[in-house]
Amino acid sequence: MGVLAVVVTVGVGAVVGVTLAGRPAQGNAQDDGDPNTVKVTQEELKQAVEAHSKAFAAGDLKGYLRIFDQKNSRLIKEQSRTFQNLRKMPLDTADFAILDQQGLAQNNFGKGVTFSLDVAFVHRFAGIDLRPVPEWYRWTVTKAGRGAPLVVTKVGGAPSPLGDSRTVFYPAPWDLWPDVSVTKTRHTIVLAAPSQAAEARKLAATAEEAAAGDLDFWAENGDKTAEVPTGFVVALVRGKSQLGHLFRTAKGKVTESGISIGMPTFRGSGDQVKIGGSRVVVDTTSQFFEDTAGAKEIFRHEIAHSLVATLDSGDFDLLGQEHWIVEGFAEYVAHRGQGVEADRRTPETRAYVQGRLAQKFQGRIPDNLSWDLDGLTSVNYQLGHLAIQMIAEKYGEAKMVGFVAAHYRGKKADAAFREVLGVGEQEFERKWAQYVRGKLA
Repeated sequence: MGVLAVVVTVGVGAVVGVTLAGRPAQGNAQDDGDPNTVKVTQEELKQAVEAHSKAFAAGDLKGYLRIFDQKNSRLIKEQSRTFQNLRKMPLDTADFAILDQQGLAQNNFGKGVTFSLDVAFVHRFAGIDLRPVPEWYRWTVTKAGRGAPLVVTKVGGAPSPLGDSRTVFYPAPWDLWPDVSVTKTRHTIVLAAPSQAAEARKLAATAEEAAAGDLDFWAENGDKTAEVPTGFVVALVRGKSQLGHLFRTAKGKVTESGISIGMPTFRGSGDQVKIGGSRVVVDTTSQFFEDTAGAKEIFRHEIAHSLVATLDSGDFDLLGQEHWIVEGFAEYVAHRGQGVEADRRTPETRAYVQGRLAQKFQGRIPDNLSWDLDGLTSVNYQLGHLAIQMIAEKYGEAKMVGFVAAHYRGKKADAAFREVLGVGEQEFERKWAQYVRGKLA
């Protein structure tokens, strides 16, 4: 059952601060006219990137490709594919912005220069993202000599300064797949590689049902004044390798079956909405996709993460948000209306609570440090679920959602307990342990 402990969400606090403000280009002084100096100025960079953006907006493939090395047929093919894929996306914002420059862009002896330029593709899916969000590219830029044009000779993902991904929301489907399949429903956009196009069309109805159900739940119980998404981008992959290399480049071993990746608002340091949008990615080879009920469960779980992601305060915390709250909420939404016996995690969790596993139940809500220890990740998901369920049963679903929202907005668990529910965390934990034993002992 350990394989079930795999539906997780990426914490974004580690990169949000950098992305909110953007990273302004280092730039260079203006050209001083020395004939022996080869230099790339701020104005050159600005003009080149602006021309690239305008060409994309105009649907001008030739103009879009102009900045890339025309002798590199592989690069031209890759960037042509990216252009054609992006033109299929329902975007109402699509722009390129300079982030940062690495390396010297000046040579005083008449030789060419080569340096790295980090560029954000700033985009917003129409009707889905609350704010424009970035994907970070790293371009290798050359200038062969004085008066020569800027040429991009290599494109990759810009390295992430922090977090559990080596890159920042790169690669996206438009970077990887030829002729991306785009299936639209009322509340979702389902993206897939051509080999999964038929599967995407089939699963789109299930994703739509899950999204509509989650949105209805929020409409009944959520904060009416909060800005939350009314639609979701969902991408389908096959296998853990693909799952770990879409909208991220995972540093460690990928064990999950799905993920919701929150994306910070680009240069939105003064914006109340710190997370402008999110991307749901699911592995259709996982056991969740053995039947429609399982597919609906994972879609509801991940979309629940995406639904409340925009409430995130964006504050950095070394240990991040409490997993039991974040995952417990998503599990509650995914299983809403079902009894404990309908949860496929129950046999393992019951064995744990009854003392039939090597590790014994101590009546403690699992903390972040112990979340993935001792092979109990799947159990911890259900323990978190039962904690959220207990809150909903005792205080009502609206209060439960208020508690979760308070935590997303920056309240520590104990503060959220006291302010929203009027009870301390320790007192709640004692009652929760009794509740769990009553359900599973």
